[in-house]
Amino acid sequence: FGLCSFEEPGKALEEMARCCRPDGQVLLLEHGVSWFPPLRWWQRHRLPRHVQRFGCYWDRDIQQLLAESPLEVVELRKAHLGTTYYIRAR
Repeated sequence: FGLCSFEEPGKALEEMARCCRPDGQVLLLEHGVSWFPPLRWWQRHRLPRHVQRFGCYWDRDIQQLLAESPLEVVELRKAHLGTTYYIRAR
C-alpha cells in the first residue's frame, strides 16, 4: 500500500511509469474507496481521523487515478468490498 500516503498520488504514478522499463511492469497492492455505499460513507466519514493517525487517505478512487495516469492497466482485481486492489500495469 503506497498511493494512500502520497499527497499527490497522480505524480507518484507518473514517476512509476517513467521509471518502468519498456518491457517491465508496475505492481500495486492498494486500498481505496469501496463500491459498497455504507462502507464508502464510513471511509469518508472517518477520513480526517484516519489521516491524522496513520497518514493514509483510504478513500482514494484508485481506478480513476490509474485512468488519469500514463500507465496501462493489464490486470485489476478487487477484494474486501472493493477496498483492496491488486494491479498489474505497464
